[in-house]
Amino acid sequence: MENILELQEKLKKVISIEDPLKKRLWTLAVITAALHPYKIRPILIGGGAVEYYTFGGYSTFDIDIAVSDHQILTEVMDNLGLKKQGRYWVREDLDIVIESPAGILEGEDAPLTEVRIEDINCYIIGLEDLIIDRLNGYVHWQWEDDRRWVMKLI
Repeated sequence: MENILELQEKLKKVISIEDPLKKRLWTLAVITAALHPYKIRPILIGGGAVEYYTFGGYSTFDIDIAVSDHQILTEVMDNLGLKKQGRYWVREDLDIVIESPAGILEGEDAPLTEVRIEDINCYIIGLEDLIIDRLNGYVHWQWEDDRRWVMKLI
């Protein structure tokens, strides 16, 4: 497992990645590697997951993750040079914004999509669970955008 200095260097690679989705997935993979020693696996949720499954058809600006321990997440983010500003962690030199609006996901044992990026991995909420999440947004809050994205995800 890599140490934090090696992961800080890997995170700097984000500067040279032009594709916004790839940039966010690389960032998430580095955070995943940094959390691995704590047996914490961050999971990409929200718009970033929709963007992944629609091959960039949906676009978002931030990385939404679910993690089981926000205290350790905060320590790791600080070690990676990401600073807390309100509800987000940011690193302006990398043009990265991260939010962790969720703790443990219900159905934590549900299938995830594992994405390997070079020599590190990141995890994305399973497609079925993402569809259910977006259906809930449509049914309960009448978010018309969620209905459209459910159709595209299906």
